[in-house]
Amino acid sequence: MRLYEKYKPFRNYMRRFDIVSSLVDIWRYSLHVMEGDELPPGYAIGKNQQTTRPLREYLFPWDLDILAREIVLNAGRGGDRSLKNWNHLAIAVNHLRRLDEAAYGGRTEEQVDIMFQLHRIAHRQFPWQTNMGVNPMMRAFKIFGESAVEAIVERQLGMTTRQFLLLGMALGGHFIRTSSISANQEYGVLKISGEASRAFFSRITCSLEQLKADTAKRQSYDSDWTYVWNPLEATPLVSFDRASPDRLVCPIPRYLLRRASAGIFYDLVRAADFDNPFGNSFQAYIGEVTKTFCAPPQFVTLAEEPYYIGNNKMHGVDWIVSDKTAHLFIECKTKRLTVNAKTLGDAVALNKDLCVMATAIVQHYRNIQDALEKRTKWVPNGLSIYPLVLTLEDWFILSPRVNEMLKQHVLRLLAEICIPEQVLDEMPYTIASAHEFEIAVQIIARRGISPVMSKKTEPDQRLWSLLPFITSEFNDEMRYVNWRLFADDWRKLLPRKPDGRLGTIID
Repeated sequence: MRLYEKYKPFRNYMRRFDIVSSLVDIWRYSLHVMEGDELPPGYAIGKNQQTTRPLREYLFPWDLDILAREIVLNAGRGGDRSLKNWNHLAIAVNHLRRLDEAAYGGRTEEQVDIMFQLHRIAHRQFPWQTNMGVNPMMRAFKIFGESAVEAIVERQLGMTTRQFLLLGMALGGHFIRTSSISANQEYGVLKISGEASRAFFSRITCSLEQLKADTAKRQSYDSDWTYVWNPLEATPLVSFDRASPDRLVCPIPRYLLRRASAGIFYDLVRAADFDNPFGNSFQAYIGEVTKTFCAPPQFVTLAEEPYYIGNNKMHGVDWIVSDKTAHLFIECKTKRLTVNAKTLGDAVALNKDLCVMATAIVQHYRNIQDALEKRTKWVPNGLSIYPLVLTLEDWFILSPRVNEMLKQHVLRLLAEICIPEQVLDEMPYTIASAHEFEIAVQIIARRGISPVMSKKTEPDQRLWSLLPFITSEFNDEMRYVNWRLFADDWRKLLPRKPDGRLGTIID
């Protein structure tokens, strides 16, 4: 609570904004900053016309996230301040900057672990810099729409994965044009019943009063203040009118698109029978992506094949991709970094999650060792092996401090199973997300495994995330990247017109 005294002037300042109109203004600025839409007349009123720098250079997506949070906490009904006014907006943003610095005020560099803070900054900023595009929807369609997972989706959500995604895309298209919607709208044109659409809205909507209560529970007045998780991520639609609770506003459309794609995970994760089908589906998806681009005769892709050591059944490496230059050993993990591991200033939650990741890494090395010792059907041929651990979502393990924490767990676990630590230099591992792999595998298909992975695993490149590395080192090849995977499956996802032609998502 030591930050609270410095926070109170900001709290008092925000009390003179109207909560509903301010959430609409957040929506408008979100489209401008994140999607590149032009601001309509009536916004940034009073901005010095001599200032030629665009608003996007002053206002960042994570600023809007915090502003939305503080509007929900502190704004009232009515008020004499408006985010449309440049000076009012600028003062609010300057408060954010001041409090971000004040959170560490009076502490020395020794007391503030800068390398650890880089981890929190990455998780605060990097997700906003990833272009949503269409691949997140297709990835969700492929993974959650797999038959074993689909059965759980229908049971838990009361609709198919396709219906959930179609509703998400329909709303996403709607909120590009306008800030509000009625939850009573029918979606018969998408062949979705009123019962299913009402269940969808109920799942991603929160009343303004409940959102305020949920936000207050999360609020922190110390060094975590900047990084506090916003409940809008879980319920991006806000019911703002008690007399007409079906009237909804969407302050940050990016949250809606995330919630309606990858966010399906959080609707299913507590189901007792979810983990194994989900893990298998993710593994199959990575295999499909790999085979789409790394095709014979240049590449050979081998799927996991169980084997026995004594009476113990081993499942082996998920995927082995080989060409004439090297082998890529792929391990697929659906474990996500928890919210506390991304946001809290102490490392307890992060350390726990890193231990889980280290366990996966060391298991991967043990599987590779079994393969090299010819306990599997894979035949070694002396070419280099590059271990790759793929996660469904980004972990952003790029801070030297966090990497060292992970390494210590890996070293401890390697010692427990008597694998020498030199393996980390002989076969350095890479951690990447499915999103990064979808791009990297296309570069590997053009250049080969070793030409890409040998550079990535050089000592000065190991801390780089895979996609920034690929973009920097193989910029020419990036021109040929397919940013819209699985065109045939898009035909299955999108609605059709009466004449059989593909339709569009409409609101």
